[in-house]
Amino acid sequence: MNKDSPVTDTPRTTKNQRRDDAREAARIAREKAAKRKKLLKWLIPTIASVVIVAVVAGVVWAVIALQPAPKKEAGPLNMISDGIVFESDGAGGVQHVATKAIAKGADPVPTTPREGLLNIQTLVDFSCPACKQFEENFSTQIQQLVAEGTATLEVRPVAILDYRGYTTDYSTRANNVAACVANYAPESFLDVMAAMYSNQPSEGGPGLSNSELVKIVTGTGLDNEDVNRCVSDESFTPWVTAATARSGVRGTPTVIINGTQWDSQAVPQFGDFVASELLKLQAE
Repeated sequence: MNKDSPVTDTPRTTKNQRRDDAREAARIAREKAAKRKKLLKWLIPTIASVVIVAVVAGVVWAVIALQPAPKKEAGPLNMISDGIVFESDGAGGVQHVATKAIAKGADPVPTTPREGLLNIQTLVDFSCPACKQFEENFSTQIQQLVAEGTATLEVRPVAILDYRGYTTDYSTRANNVAACVANYAPESFLDVMAAMYSNQPSEGGPGLSNSELVKIVTGTGLDNEDVNRCVSDESFTPWVTAATARSGVRGTPTVIINGTQWDSQAVPQFGDFVASELLKLQAE
């Protein structure tokens, strides 16, 4: 070699770059592992109770096939997809996604999934005991995933227990409450949903009266004349009936994450289902 030739340091630079790349890959792997560990931490303690939910949810209510074709009824604000969507507000909280209402004669507009997130969709009946148990077990944790920006949540109310679990159309009237709150006070939706489950009457009877439903709503601190009137007048019951028929569900709760529906017979533990969907995301 000519002693006057410049000495290149390319091999050293390549080695350093590889080392930096390895460190970055290790950091990403640690973050993914930490996120998975955090998720599993709250999933595992509730597995035993979820088995009960799975058994109850396995009772199929074959009512959709008995209903007429879904009408295109006008729907509430913030439910253009037949459901209300929640996302992180960027400050550790949860906020609803504002949308227009479904116009009479129009079709619902499906929600566009968020890339890189767990897009959780729940089809629930506010009068359904299995839905109550599911929400008691998982609503707080799911909302935490939404708040931290790991997931979105879409709640679609459906009424499948009229004349089969209750009389007086209570299932439809209970889910009308969801539509009324979504339309007039969406920021209170999750609180009202929790209160509806906490005050859920026993199956086999008439359910609650409209005035009692109004008391549940106002008991959450939401005293809105429009909401109260909407509940009393059953304003969105035609939409509830149409949205239920459009949903095609035969049992509640029906839970879908990123397009995959939870099969409680194949995967009895809901925690395993969520964890598997998270692993899919991490592998992308």
